[in-house]
Amino acid sequence: MAKKRILTLLAAAFFCVVLSGTTWAQKKASGNAEAMAEAARGVKLAQEGAHDEAINAFTKAIAASPKDARLYNDRGGVYLTIKKFVEASADFAKAIELAPKEHGGYSGRGAALNEQGQLEAAMADLNKALEMKPDDPRTLERRGLAYYRQKSYDLALADYNRALEQTPTSTLALNRRADAYVALRQFPQAQADLESVLKIRPDDFTAEDRLRFVKGQLAAAAPRPAATAPPPTPVPTPTPKPKLLTRTNVFIGLGVFFVLAIIAVILGRRAITRSEE
Repeated sequence: MAKKRILTLLAAAFFCVVLSGTTWAQKKASGNAEAMAEAARGVKLAQEGAHDEAINAFTKAIAASPKDARLYNDRGGVYLTIKKFVEASADFAKAIELAPKEHGGYSGRGAALNEQGQLEAAMADLNKALEMKPDDPRTLERRGLAYYRQKSYDLALADYNRALEQTPTSTLALNRRADAYVALRQFPQAQADLESVLKIRPDDFTAEDRLRFVKGQLAAAAPRPAATAPPPTPVPTPTPKPKLLTRTNVFIGLGVFFVLAIIAVILGRRAITRSEE
């Protein structure tokens, strides 16, 4: 009888364990489903620019599945977009705690620390992320910005070039590379990048203003044509005075002389004739 009772108690205990395990699994599945639904809603809201609503959705997803590092990365990304860098750093730190072998948390926290002026800590995180995923274009863009702020413009260009090899239409990388070119006074290259940005996003007025500045710098640096001297003022040629002693004048003078001599002779003879009378 006692043996039968023990068996009954063991069976009941086993049933309870199975039942509790099933209930826990159901709750976990239910929680994961709710978390995924809220996460999907958060992504959609973030893409639409409804950032506060997106944060609320990700917060609900985290409440339903608090051990999912991806949810902290997602919410941290929205915080980063709206420039709440302290909150973003905290979310990315939690993601690193939950998934220390994933590059996303390090990349996101590096970007948030960079914006807070903590360049050395930011660089450490970004280098760690690139060790895990060497050609991640987003992390390369972020490290390029950290190099730029350290005035290591050549290193910044190298990262932007690597990022653009994979995502040649990234307006963020093109804009940032143009900044590095301007810092190096390589204005033709900066002009090409900014023109590429405007082809992709014609409404990027900031890029348009910066392109205007770059063109102004190029115009100022262009060699100016040498000034041509004005043509000399023509000096009037003086009119030569007529010569008096010419062959023609000599003949005229002689002719007049002979005429006058003849007249004188005639007049002399008449005077003589009258005196004789």
